[in-house]
Amino acid sequence: MVKQAVFMAALVALTFGAMAEFKLDDNGKALTVLENGKPVLVYRYARVDPPAGGSATLDQERWWRMDYVHPLYGLDGDVLTEDFPVDHRHHRGVFWTWPKCKIGDRDMDLWTLVKARQVFDQWLARDASADQARIGVQNWWKFDDDPQPKVRERVVITVHPADEVGRAIDFELQFQNVTDQPVVIGGQTEENKGYGGFCVRPDSKRKPFIFTSAKGPQPEDIMQIETPWADVSSHEKPDGPVSGLAIFQNPNNPGYPHPGWIVRHYGFLGASWPHRETVELKPGDSFELRYRVYVHRGSAEEAKVAEKFQAYAGSAK
Repeated sequence: MVKQAVFMAALVALTFGAMAEFKLDDNGKALTVLENGKPVLVYRYARVDPPAGGSATLDQERWWRMDYVHPLYGLDGDVLTEDFPVDHRHHRGVFWTWPKCKIGDRDMDLWTLVKARQVFDQWLARDASADQARIGVQNWWKFDDDPQPKVRERVVITVHPADEVGRAIDFELQFQNVTDQPVVIGGQTEENKGYGGFCVRPDSKRKPFIFTSAKGPQPEDIMQIETPWADVSSHEKPDGPVSGLAIFQNPNNPGYPHPGWIVRHYGFLGASWPHRETVELKPGDSFELRYRVYVHRGSAEEAKVAEKFQAYAGSAK
């Protein structure tokens, strides 16, 4: 009986291990995470220029970007995010930037890429196994006309195996002032918008979007709401199935549950921190932010996003 039990346990472990197999595919410009041969996300670590051609040709030196996730895929291979959208050219998949920064007395706008941007430096981790895929990178915040780094950005993305309903992807973000001057990081203050932080640009071809928070459906645009999570779901095709993604705040984040959420029905979901406030980093100071992106089939209710968040919050404390 003992031998049989050991055999059955080994068989179960082997079966579950075979269910998920992660791999990393690097083409020299972007790193793709795959689970069982299907793409999960693409991390863009090399320069990405705007698309050329047509009447909407953009200034490459203004709009190029790197160090973000796009595409982010649904469980059925549908693309959930968008890059260089016509209405907001600076939006880029899953990204983390701020518009109102200062390095000493000089303004830095990473949000709309005004002569400043995040620049890839080196890999910190590139691991893939049956249990997870984990990539870590170090980036610098730099001005286009100044080679000296101003802020060191470290990002760790951990992709967990998918089940029939969803997949969890954890983002750990750390920012450190590496100058001898104070660094101020802040959200958009014009018109009290508060933009800046951890953001997702859903693919506008999937409109209309269905936004949901812990307080229920969000049928109108909102610029601030106290909720620990928010979700955006939609149809890839008008007659197709619903899929979407949620952003979970980590309970250890500053100000949790921070109210600086931004929901825009043209296609934007942001966990905006510090929203309309600012954070000052003295030389050597740093801060950390953590979020989980939960990609799922169905609506937020069908995917039981609220329950998934509670499980995540409980394990994070």
